[in-house]
Amino acid sequence: MKKIVSLILLLVLTTNCMSYKVNLAFNLIGIYDDEVKTTKLINDNKEVIFIPMHHIGTKSFYSDVAKKVDSLENLGFYFYTEWVKRSKNDTITFLKMRKLTGVPFSINKSGYMVLFDSMFAGKIKYKKELIDQPKYEAMGVDSLVGRNVDVALHEMIQYYETKYGELKLEKCDYETAINKKSNCKGKSIKLEHRNDAILNFRNNHIIKELQKDTHQKIAIIYGARHFIGIKEELLKLGYK
Repeated sequence: MKKIVSLILLLVLTTNCMSYKVNLAFNLIGIYDDEVKTTKLINDNKEVIFIPMHHIGTKSFYSDVAKKVDSLENLGFYFYTEWVKRSKNDTITFLKMRKLTGVPFSINKSGYMVLFDSMFAGKIKYKKELIDQPKYEAMGVDSLVGRNVDVALHEMIQYYETKYGELKLEKCDYETAINKKSNCKGKSIKLEHRNDAILNFRNNHIIKELQKDTHQKIAIIYGARHFIGIKEELLKLGYK
């Protein structure tokens, strides 16, 4: 989703037809889909279903997710869910995360629609009505049938800094509200390094949890971009 926000910002800067470009981008990445397409991988011991999520989407999309969750639960599946754990009081980590992604976000209000509304208030007419991804409980996943399998925000930052160097904050980082895009002219972040921390690090965490999990049927409800790396690793482990 961070890539989506960055893509939309780029489109807005390069065109006067904001609504057209944003809607085109949303079409291309599936935000307007009304159904979710699942993928199955199996080995001798486990069956893994991947449910690729959008963090904003149509009501129909999330209703379809809920239906598939219900069907899979009846088949005995256990669910892994995505949510980067964070502390609202850890301002430094939030500022460093904005430095890493280049994208503003809200600490007190969850959801990407808040972010889009703050950036493009009244300037975009969406092709379909969009809502934030509902809570997992609203889609049928609770602590009895699943659990959060993700890292903490500070762990992501620690991973990046250990591997690629400190994310140094500047005066302008502190002076710019966290829900605003920072205009600091610091050292640019390489895309492959950013993706390593945001995608690969978390994907590897999922793989480790899968390998030691005793459940034989697992459904992963995660952002669609994660599936590319997860699938590659599972294929290496003998899944088909």
